[in-house]
Amino acid sequence: MLQRSFIFADGLTTELERSLWARGVTSWEALRKHPGQAADAIGDARMRKLMAAVEQAQAALDKGDHLWFRNHWPEKETWRLWVGYCQPHEVALLDIETTGRTPGFDQITVIGVSDGSTERAFVADRPLPGDESLSRYTEAIKAYRLVVTFNGISFDIPFIEKHFRPQNYRLEQPHIDLMWPARSLGLSGGLKDMEKTLGIARAADIADMRGNEAVILWGAWKNGDREAYERLVTYCKADCSNLKAFADIVYQRKWDETYTPYAHDIDLDSAMGEQLTLF
Repeated sequence: MLQRSFIFADGLTTELERSLWARGVTSWEALRKHPGQAADAIGDARMRKLMAAVEQAQAALDKGDHLWFRNHWPEKETWRLWVGYCQPHEVALLDIETTGRTPGFDQITVIGVSDGSTERAFVADRPLPGDESLSRYTEAIKAYRLVVTFNGISFDIPFIEKHFRPQNYRLEQPHIDLMWPARSLGLSGGLKDMEKTLGIARAADIADMRGNEAVILWGAWKNGDREAYERLVTYCKADCSNLKAFADIVYQRKWDETYTPYAHDIDLDSAMGEQLTLF
């Protein structure tokens, strides 16, 4: 969907993007090869501006310039970056556990990060062997080009940025908050509710766990309960790793809703060639 998108260009509305797709201009490459078709759909001046914007996006993609995408891609359309933006191991599926709901007052206890195949836990105070110190998070996250959360815009990212403010940390990567495209599809409730609706399963021992229990488990660990620690970290890692299956489903459903009904996937090269033979 990334290189079928034009919505990031200034002045390109949803309706204009659909007009391009309907005329067979369904990719950046099609735009480059058939600017006349694009001009017919959106006008010559807009077409020229769009071509310049697409070249900027292509250059940023080729260079791995995640700041460009962070600054130019519409926040509500970041779901389109799920496929084609970077390699799977460069995606940070992220979730945090805290002592409460207020950044700056409550504290982060665990930051979980998964690339869909391996999970890492950055734990406050004294992580057990196999896990990492919370302080290592800001350096570790630099290895990723895309950050994916559920409700991260309102919760995870403000907490993280507040916690690491003394280090001048700010999220630089583009960020997909899956809660919003999921809700736009009619899914309701929290992440666990949506997972059940979509048939995404969790391990039986944490299937019914919720965030408030994570607060209790942290308190128990502070009192020396190792089992509480292991349950807490397992829960946080599951929140991360399950985001991959969740994102796959949300992405496909958004594709089917956003693109499929409006796109006329034709071979413009052949179609234009056939027209030329008539003259």
